[in-house]
Amino acid sequence: MSTAQTKAMSFSNQVACTHCGQPVPGHLVRKEYDEQFCCHGCETAYRIVQEDQDLFDSIQQRRSENDASLFSGHDYGFLDHESFQEANCQPIGDGLVRTKFLLGGVVCASCVFAIEKLPRFLPGVVSARMNLTSSTATIDWQPDAIALSEVARTLDRLGYPPHPVVEDELEALQRQESRRQLIRLAVAGACAGNTMLIAVALYFGLFTGMDSEFFHLFRWTSAGLAMVCLVWPGRVFFHGAWQAVRAGVPHMDLPVALGLAAGATMGFVNTILQRGEIYFDSLTVLVFLLLVGRYLQYVQQRRAIQQISLLRSMLPRSVTRLLETNVNAATECVPLEAIRVSDWIHVRAGDVIPVDGIVMHGSSLIDQAILTGESNGIPTTTGDRVLSGATNLAGPIIVQAQSIGAQTRLGQIAELVEEGVRGKAPIVQFANRIGGYFVAIVLTLAAITIVCWAPFGIEAAINHAMALLIVACPCALGLATPLTVAIAQGRAGAKGILVKSGDVFEYLARPGVIWLDKTGTLTEGRMHLIEFFGDTTVAPAIEALERQIVHPIAEALVRDLAVPADERISATRVTDVETLPGIGVQGWIDGERISVGSSQMIAEANLFIGESLEHRLAVLIEAGDTAVVIARQSEVAAVCSLGDRVRIDAKQTIASLEEQGWTVGILSGDHQQAALRIGQAIGIAPQRILGGLSPEDKLRQIQKSNPSQTVVMVGDGVNDSAALAAASVGIAVKGGAEVSLKAASVYLNRPGTLPILEIITGSRKTVRAIRRSFAVSLGYNGIAVLLSMCGLINPIVAAILMPISSLSVLAISASSGAFRQRLTKEQPVNLQVQKVVS
Repeated sequence: MSTAQTKAMSFSNQVACTHCGQPVPGHLVRKEYDEQFCCHGCETAYRIVQEDQDLFDSIQQRRSENDASLFSGHDYGFLDHESFQEANCQPIGDGLVRTKFLLGGVVCASCVFAIEKLPRFLPGVVSARMNLTSSTATIDWQPDAIALSEVARTLDRLGYPPHPVVEDELEALQRQESRRQLIRLAVAGACAGNTMLIAVALYFGLFTGMDSEFFHLFRWTSAGLAMVCLVWPGRVFFHGAWQAVRAGVPHMDLPVALGLAAGATMGFVNTILQRGEIYFDSLTVLVFLLLVGRYLQYVQQRRAIQQISLLRSMLPRSVTRLLETNVNAATECVPLEAIRVSDWIHVRAGDVIPVDGIVMHGSSLIDQAILTGESNGIPTTTGDRVLSGATNLAGPIIVQAQSIGAQTRLGQIAELVEEGVRGKAPIVQFANRIGGYFVAIVLTLAAITIVCWAPFGIEAAINHAMALLIVACPCALGLATPLTVAIAQGRAGAKGILVKSGDVFEYLARPGVIWLDKTGTLTEGRMHLIEFFGDTTVAPAIEALERQIVHPIAEALVRDLAVPADERISATRVTDVETLPGIGVQGWIDGERISVGSSQMIAEANLFIGESLEHRLAVLIEAGDTAVVIARQSEVAAVCSLGDRVRIDAKQTIASLEEQGWTVGILSGDHQQAALRIGQAIGIAPQRILGGLSPEDKLRQIQKSNPSQTVVMVGDGVNDSAALAAASVGIAVKGGAEVSLKAASVYLNRPGTLPILEIITGSRKTVRAIRRSFAVSLGYNGIAVLLSMCGLINPIVAAILMPISSLSVLAISASSGAFRQRLTKEQPVNLQVQKVVS
């Protein structure tokens, strides 16, 4: 920590915020001012309260002059573009337009207060409403009076950098459906709770006595609550039953609806005739429990195609476009939607390439790992083709757009993902497989009960049939899967394994084929120094030179060379650093030229290399790792190799999977030699190792697998997303691209491969618990049905016995051993040995 930071922290410990009294963070302390503030919101709120326009205006000026690091300084000109405003701004009448921004830096109520006072200091802004929970600001403004970019810049200067809120239509529809289900659940819960309270009063009244008027008042109140519960939240079951009748297909909603209708009818008849039992408490509780199970299932399965919008979100929102097809032309900032084929785009180092196109000017290294899985940067120069979604690593380039939107490489992958999700047949749960037969049998038995008991009186016949429908209600059968799955998902989540769908457990309980991506899945996903051969005294010079640039190879060399502090060379001694795109970097240290780059540098710079170093360089290149040459002046002093390290638990995981009956293979976008080296090191058969695959190749390999087998794909990149979506189960590993996380059914939030074993082991235990629940539920219901048909159970007893089946399912689910233990890693297997040879 620097001396200045230490002093700032020390000073902040003695200073409280002028506005709220909270401690002031060290980086916000301004010793030259009398007033100190813990956040931008408190400072702005204080100025507003002080009614000092000049001081408020000085906030922006002071931050612009002295605190540039506190705001982004982005150019928000693209917000004024017609294409952006058509998609993101809504006219609300009277010449006003509404837009939403996601604001950074909003931390407290003072921030909200400051933002909502924006119209007071920015003419043209009519209102600003801030949601602290979602950090979203809703701005109403007059386009004729102020530009949206100016509103954004003002928010940025105040310390709240704005970002456009882009909401996918599907997400909005899903949120609305989720809200409707939660409202139904809340209403059902309120009705059930109040009806149960009334039932308790009525039951106590049977023993202690109750006046007639109160007795009937409670019964009618219970009837009213039951009517609300059945007509509002419970109508989904009647709707499902009606659809089943129209379609002629037995559905589990049918006996539920019949039982609810029969119970409600008898309850209302007995309430009107002031006789017998009412069943409103059992009916409302039943509706509530069934809606709980239905909502859990909805939450598990509602994310089907969201990954498409995430693919789009990987691209930049704004692009720098050249006004003319000339490298020296002026530029403008426009939204991505405004780019057309043949436009020239300026892509800075570190930016994501927004289109597929041809490099018209400049040279750089392009990182396409997110698209192809290739872990090394690809040298690119004028005339080469680049793809959307790739990252420009080294220098600025100008790209002519050839494909945009859905026609780009990224767009094509998005289409493959959508087709994979849409084309994958959903798992048919055991409950659904037997549900149709169960419904048909229950209805048949109810009809038989009525016929058999009709000679003894129609009321008795209806009572016994209704008892059968209530006690045989398949709520336990319907809840067995979602309850067990919900418990398993909760336990898995606590261990860093996020499971999105209950289908996963049934698939993974059956051994099949599991395909693993290499980079980032079996390996750590970043470069490491594997071998250094030559003069080790050049290491401090390498470290000093590589510290001057930002590049994965530079990062690996600086980290793994680990030059002691007392041997490090000061950055001031490094001069004239020059990046050679696609080749390497060179600079001068104390009058001596140091060069670090690829083997191509030997010919480009006419370097001399000794026989031993030349032989070693050839060996490194043949091994498939990234070979690096280090030269001092005009002579090669050392060579080294960099590559991705195998995860220490990979070999243990592969062995365990094969012991359990899984066939394991590798699908990699990296070249075949690199994939073979990694696969053989961890024990995968060579014929199951496939390298140099495109996303389409991976998808085809998944589709070629036996459809009767469980096919699992494990990966982390966009290039894996289509295969993840098409597989029976897609597993995305920690650190992967966001789109791969959405395309997958499982996300492993812990590094390593052992969580793969945990999800498979937990799935087997979860499915066993589900099957035990089915057996108990069916056995219980079978006995209860026989007792009902024999007239040994009346509706009220049936209503009491019915929840026992659900409680037994809950007990079995809670006692499942799934995801109770975490696997531990074995001792690291030395798969790759780092050597430093003089």
